[in-house]
Amino acid sequence: MRKLTICGLVVVMTVVLLGLGVPDLPAPQVAEANPGTQWNAEYYNNQSLSGSPVLTRVDDQVNFNWGTGSPGEGVPVDNFSARWTKTVFFPTSGTWTFRVGVDDGVRMWIDTLQIIDKWQGSPEGFAVYEVSVDQLTAGNHDLRIEYFEASGVARIEASWTGPGGATTNPGGADTPDAIGDAADWKGEYWNTPDLAGSPTVTRQDFKVEFDWQTGSPADGIPDDAFSARWTAPVQFNQSGWWQFVLGANGGVRMWVDDTQIIEAWNNPGDTYKEYRADLYELTEGAHVLRVEYYDPGGNARIKLYWQKRTLPPELLGGDEETSGTPAQPARPAIPVWAAVTADNVNVRTGPGLGNPTIAQIFYPDDYRVLGGVADLSWLLIELDETRTGWVTNDWVYLYSSDSAMNEDTTGGGQPDFVDHIPRIEVDVAPPAAVPPEGESFITLRGQATDTLNLRDGPSAYAAEVIASVPQGAEVTVQARNRNGAWYLVEYQGIRGWVSALYVRLLDGKVSDLLVSNEIVPPPPPGSVFVPEDEAGQPVTVRGRALNNLNLRNAASLRGDMLGTVPADTEMVIEGRNTNGAWYLITFEGTQGWVNAAYVRLFEGRVSDLPIR
Repeated sequence: MRKLTICGLVVVMTVVLLGLGVPDLPAPQVAEANPGTQWNAEYYNNQSLSGSPVLTRVDDQVNFNWGTGSPGEGVPVDNFSARWTKTVFFPTSGTWTFRVGVDDGVRMWIDTLQIIDKWQGSPEGFAVYEVSVDQLTAGNHDLRIEYFEASGVARIEASWTGPGGATTNPGGADTPDAIGDAADWKGEYWNTPDLAGSPTVTRQDFKVEFDWQTGSPADGIPDDAFSARWTAPVQFNQSGWWQFVLGANGGVRMWVDDTQIIEAWNNPGDTYKEYRADLYELTEGAHVLRVEYYDPGGNARIKLYWQKRTLPPELLGGDEETSGTPAQPARPAIPVWAAVTADNVNVRTGPGLGNPTIAQIFYPDDYRVLGGVADLSWLLIELDETRTGWVTNDWVYLYSSDSAMNEDTTGGGQPDFVDHIPRIEVDVAPPAAVPPEGESFITLRGQATDTLNLRDGPSAYAAEVIASVPQGAEVTVQARNRNGAWYLVEYQGIRGWVSALYVRLLDGKVSDLLVSNEIVPPPPPGSVFVPEDEAGQPVTVRGRALNNLNLRNAASLRGDMLGTVPADTEMVIEGRNTNGAWYLITFEGTQGWVNAAYVRLFEGRVSDLPIR
């Protein structure tokens, strides 16, 4: 092997094409650009960097996958070239390894020393080149990368690793949460959607992060109905809680070693969606990651990353005397999840409808339960890595990922996991009432001009649907919000907010109404509207089962089975959930929920049904 010694640099070059693993690496040392310094980029409309650049700009990183597109205005999609330069401060001397993945040609310099010369490109398509520089001195060094694209896919990625082995984040400083995505991925691509037979293309990929849009990943792979698998050994330098985030347009699934952690393979949509999986006790050391993907058609996109997580400070426990707030629990040892059973479910800053709304959650997402009030009527859930919030138990279904804990082995009438949910001593905030104590107010009569959602607050986005009012129903209007866009009404003994656009006042004026921002409690369990037509006559909604139906105790596939309703059974529909996906019925004396997709209505309308 030839060694080059120029200005005290000893360079050893290794070309990486397929199948090389990542060695175990000690603690990181990261080199970053000087403050305020980014890559000065020049783009040319030819392959040889000739003449004046047609586009100049500042790039945060040399990390691009243009696919079959152009880098920018004036640059063709094929037969172009580019040059990036910047000054980088290297904090320690020693061996630094530089890596560039590219399709087609590339060359790279440190100061005046050329360390990579692969201007001819690779017949394999995307190739990764590694160069180790021994005895690189600490301090500033000038980096220069030159690139050309002939035809087809255009892609380049550059990074470097220092003593201790941390790969730089090409877009900036490494984050303290140990976000990772780069690895030596073995990429296998099939020209079928089911990973059947031998792969059509096998190559090394630097990351599982692609946005092919409506194009193809490689020659021989169709634009639609293809599949892919990526496999890589990855070194995790800490044990504990790691979160994996996999986003895709299409079907995906993922394994860590032999454990499947993400399953979203069937019936994918053509919209990008992220899936998260938390491993709370991942051991330190090497683990094999495997990702599988298929594109059913339309846009094709996938992105994977993982990050080290820690509990937010408020969940680590505290001293009530010094913090001023009740001590909150550590993460429950038994994993308990809250499955959302409706759309637009409010998450609040504290337990109780008197607390502000901070977010909304939607069916069928799941959230980790961190604790609850004494009777579990309100639950503290983990929204994401930085936020927690409170949700009412009325709109979630609780279950444990430890299936044995879903059983009642103690005879207490509830699943065993209930006893493992930490109780938090905090007051439940009651909603503000109308009218204010000691203040008189008037009510008006109104009529619904359309089927209306009855909400717990005056907002279409930050309030939860708690019931519905049929078209033509007469309501009592008790108050309005400040701008008069919402009315607080009462219908058949149930109160809530409706859009003023769809209520015709039968007497009085809007200005007569009390101004209020009350958060309305949900109706008592068992409360239900009796649908009425414009003449005040009851409306009955009937349907027929198209198949044998499972009768469940919740409006969710996670609800417990109560029985089976035979095909062709006629039934009276008593209510629906907020999105109309489930119907409430009573069959042979047992009340439960059935999937609305398998029920054909032959009398009445979905909008006639009360939300239960």
